[in-house]
Order: sequence, then structure tokens, then C-alpha cells
Amino acid sequence: MIAISQDENWLARLSAAAARGGWEFHAAGASAGLPDHARALVVLDRAAARGALAKSVAALRGHFPSSRIALACSDAELGADGIAAGLASGADEVIAKSWPDERLFARLSALRDSAEQEKSLMSADGLLKADHRSRRVHVLQRKSWKELPVAAPDFAFLWALLAVEGEAVSRERLLGAVREASGREVEAETVSRRALSLRRALAPWKGKIETVRGGSYRLVSSARRRSTT
Repeated sequence: MIAISQDENWLARLSAAAARGGWEFHAAGASAGLPDHARALVVLDRAAARGALAKSVAALRGHFPSSRIALACSDAELGADGIAAGLASGADEVIAKSWPDERLFARLSALRDSAEQEKSLMSADGLLKADHRSRRVHVLQRKSWKELPVAAPDFAFLWALLAVEGEAVSRERLLGAVREASGREVEAETVSRRALSLRRALAPWKGKIETVRGGSYRLVSSARRRSTT
């Protein structure tokens, strides 16, 4: 989740919601630089738009084309006209900063899930693709796509790596992804087992999963491996 606001109390509530959901969280001021990789959910404080609401939403849409954008408003900014104006700006949802934590978390979760369900990712070499809706993984072989047998926890592991291909992903983040996919608590050693299982499943692909110092992992496609040799 990316939160754009200068309201420290509001940012703290969003940070707590992200921690509860096991989501990565970035807080950015109105003019601060944003991470350049896509996120599933962006929450824009209407006050941070400084009167240029439609322009601000359009800029976010261009930067995060696959994300859901929620516009957070104070009670004074709500009402029939306020909600209509918020939706007309291009935001996907208008939420109230005064909502109780449970209602806020439920709505943010629904928005994030809807964004995640529509996503598909492909490796830099164009030979591996993962579809989040179906939880299926395919490899391109002899000009046709072949499905690989990848279990749900392994898919969550792969998705976390593929989303930031070439970057190291911490053991803690991977453990959270596997825990969410499994729907139960899992041991820390699960990460190593899932890495081994996924490496076996991805054997037909020319890329690899590398172990990084400190217990992190990263996915490196054949295209990236060639560019660094």
C-alpha cells in the first residue's frame, strides 16, 4: 500500500492496517518521490491533492496503472457532492477517514484483493508468466505455453519474487506471503522448503531463484542473467 498524506494520525492508522494484512507499506508526502514499481493499492488523502484532485488522481493512475486508488476524505469533504466529485476524479473508491478500524480495513482489503485478482506477471525474458486470478504458472516452450505444477504456497512465493524481479525479497516478506496463501501459521523453515519446491517446479524455465546473503531470495530470468555476463 502507498499512502499519500501529511496527516500523521491517518498515516499511522493506514500503517497499522497494512501490518494487519501483511502488506508492504510506503508513506509519501504530497510532493515526495514514489517507488517506481507497481503497488496494488494507493490511498490519496484529498487534502494532499491541494485543489487539483483530478490531476492528482490522473498522475497516480499513470504511475500505478494496475493499482486501485482510494480517495480518503474528512467528514467535511464527504456528502453526496463530495463522493460524486471524488469518483468523478477517477478514484476507484471514496473512503472516510473517520471510519472505525474494522470498516476501514475491510474496505481496503477488498480494494487490494480486486487489484491483485486482475494481475498477471511475466518474467523479463518473456518465458515465464503467472496469473494471479487462476494461480497458474506457464513456461514458453517451442512457441507454446506449458503449465507448470505449482502449489498455492509456492505460487505466493513466486508472485512475491516475480513482482520485483531481480530484487532481493526478505525471508520475512516471503514467509508472510506463504502464510497468507496457506491460511495458517507456518514455521520460518517453510521459506527454505518452498524455495526448494519452487526451484523444482520451475526446472523447465531458463531463469533461476538465487539465495541472497541474509536469508533473502531473488528471481533472475535468463534475460537478466545474460545482461550481467
